[in-house]
Amino acid sequence: MLRRLLCTLALVALPAAVLAQTESQTGGQTAPQTTARPTCAGTDLLVDLPAPEAEALAAAMEGQSYPEGNHWLARKGVAEITVIGTLHMFDPRMTAIMDNLAPAVEAADVLLVEATEAEMAKMQAEIGRRPDLLFLTEGPSLLERLTPAEWAQLSGELTERGIPGMMAAKMQPWYVAMMLGMPACAMPQAGEAMQGLDKMLMDSAAEAGTPTRALEAYDTVFDIFSRFTIDQQLDMIRASLPLADAAEDVFATLTAAYFAEEHRRIWEFSRLMTLSAPGADPVQAEADFDLLERALLTERNRAWMEVIEAEAGDGTAPRKLVVAAGAAHLSGPDGVLTLLAADGWELERQPF
Repeated sequence: MLRRLLCTLALVALPAAVLAQTESQTGGQTAPQTTARPTCAGTDLLVDLPAPEAEALAAAMEGQSYPEGNHWLARKGVAEITVIGTLHMFDPRMTAIMDNLAPAVEAADVLLVEATEAEMAKMQAEIGRRPDLLFLTEGPSLLERLTPAEWAQLSGELTERGIPGMMAAKMQPWYVAMMLGMPACAMPQAGEAMQGLDKMLMDSAAEAGTPTRALEAYDTVFDIFSRFTIDQQLDMIRASLPLADAAEDVFATLTAAYFAEEHRRIWEFSRLMTLSAPGADPVQAEADFDLLERALLTERNRAWMEVIEAEAGDGTAPRKLVVAAGAAHLSGPDGVLTLLAADGWELERQPF
């Protein structure tokens, strides 16, 4: 089910900078809040997974490198890299986690994150200059591209998330699909900023005087979604709409897996659900998933290694780094941990 995939991408894999744009791009034009934001109360879908799906998931997990653990220490010579898998959304449990992680940030020579405050500011400025990055500035709007029934449901879903229908009609469909991946209870309200462990780590670094640098440029997200045609992006929306009622369950599943430090399990679950969705062409679904995985994880991880290696050096100098990125980036054959091990770093899991 593509909705499950999109929720996973949004909170553990999608570039953190773009999530920060949700509130800022509404510019005070959010729909009126007539009631308090509801508390997320979904059910973890992995708890009572049917036997066939559980067996398929176990098979997919077999042999995966570094499938668990949100906190790792890598050593090479006298250099150290603390690797932290993050969730791009605040949860009260992160407060205690930060108490454990703060000493590493304070002792570090540099904190590397997906997007610094400066990169986020650059993104917002660029969107101001080029609204076409997030909005449809020419051609039919989503109101015209979707059927009346599709638009009615979409506008209702986005209104719940604080996005007025007429604003949503002009948004790029990939951005709309991303917002559909988060339930209304998890969306920032007017005046709120998107928070998460990444932001808490940056705040800790600022307080400690630890420099913070970006793993990638602010425009990475636009390069990612430029690979998808407008029709493919519209299909992301269409695949999400029938599953609107499951949004909170998906969110609960994701967060439960994150705090259980089972980041690979949620990723492989998303893959299996995408391939087995009713009416899906398994061959096409697998190709689409692989394209997203390459764009969101594999290629970015490899590009990040150049930044990490440049900061860490060859192990002959006593450098200390903290690298923080969405937890989905840690595991698998092209995960950050595997790439570090291949580069000669010795890895040891740490308490989270």
